[in-house]
Amino acid sequence: MTGRATRAGLALFAAVLLTGFAVAQQQVAKARPRILLIGDRGFDNHFGNAARSLQDRADLVRAPLGFLPTGAALQRVDELLAGGPWDLIVFNFGVNDLMHRDPRSRQIRAMSPAAGGVPVTSLDDYAAHLRQLAARFAASGTRLLWVTTLPLHPQRRSTALIPSDLARYAASASQVVTELAIPVFDAHAQVRAVLDAVENPRAVDRAHNDLFKGDLSAPLVARMGDLLDR
Repeated sequence: MTGRATRAGLALFAAVLLTGFAVAQQQVAKARPRILLIGDRGFDNHFGNAARSLQDRADLVRAPLGFLPTGAALQRVDELLAGGPWDLIVFNFGVNDLMHRDPRSRQIRAMSPAAGGVPVTSLDDYAAHLRQLAARFAASGTRLLWVTTLPLHPQRRSTALIPSDLARYAASASQVVTELAIPVFDAHAQVRAVLDAVENPRAVDRAHNDLFKGDLSAPLVARMGDLLDR
């Protein structure tokens, strides 16, 4: 074999190696799970801490549209899912649906029911929207994880939110995800158990606030990991 032929052969061999290496890198990148996180403002710490805990194993991305009620999420579902495909979608809708709004405005402006405010989303529509969103999320074959709505944070309480509505909307969501066989992570029960253990009633709000400054993500991380391992 001439020197020119040898050099050509070596160049071809190197190109094959580089191509194989590039393909291997792509396969590794594709193998890294991608998780979409959808939830209201109360989940900021839960989701942020979960992302840090799983940063060496998966890519966790917060939904790009902020905090939406179910109706708006349905209207913008393609934007909500932008950046996919996703291996797991962790989602919650609740507080932004049960909040009361000014019925005279097209914009969502908080208004107490005593002043004429109406729910952003009726209970029946909330259930219907959840079914449609879950179907849309699952259409690509991705896994789903429903996260229960957290107890109302002391700083989020307002006359536009009626605490008793939280239980009604949560019960409706529970019925929907049960019917659809969607796995559930009970974040509400996690926080509620800590608050119920506070002996001094006057200290409950402070304990609640401290919870959201701490790291509550470990059980959520474990649940997500379990689903990714299946």
